[in-house]
Amino acid sequence: MYLMALTTIVIIDTGCKKQSNNNTDDTNVPGLPPATQIGANTFGCLVNGVPWVPQGFGGTTNLSIDYDPEFNYGIFNISAESIVSQSNFSTIGISIRDSLNYMKAPLQLNLSNNSLYGVFYSDENCFITYFDTTVIRKGTLILTTYDKTKGVIAGKFDAILFKVGCTDTIRITKGRFDFKF
Repeated sequence: MYLMALTTIVIIDTGCKKQSNNNTDDTNVPGLPPATQIGANTFGCLVNGVPWVPQGFGGTTNLSIDYDPEFNYGIFNISAESIVSQSNFSTIGISIRDSLNYMKAPLQLNLSNNSLYGVFYSDENCFITYFDTTVIRKGTLILTTYDKTKGVIAGKFDAILFKVGCTDTIRITKGRFDFKF
């Protein structure tokens, strides 16, 4: 009986896999949609370490993409809103403001005040626009998919935004988007 119980414990133990605490897989972040590249119409990121996804209703859709292959040699803009209550809301937008038609994925763009890649953020305490020259910003946008035939644009992004007068530095990490256009 003792030998059979010990054998059962050994069999169960060898079948279990230990989870690693240092998971670097950005596609699986609790609270965020997976980082897909299929046109799933998803968007999410961490804002100061907290999962942020579009939610709520403020009179218009809480997630949209504008895509124009003709304007400025190709542009796209994603706008996402999270409306928890009238006093707890935020909006995040990302865009490529020029020359999208000349870009081929995979591609990494760096965020600066004069870059083609822009980030917009607002909440009840802060309003940071794409073109605000008083904002200190850095970050990256990795365009992982831009398929004009299938009409899919997907990627990952991160940004650090600071504006005098805002209550906190905005740290956007592990951002991902996947859209059909």
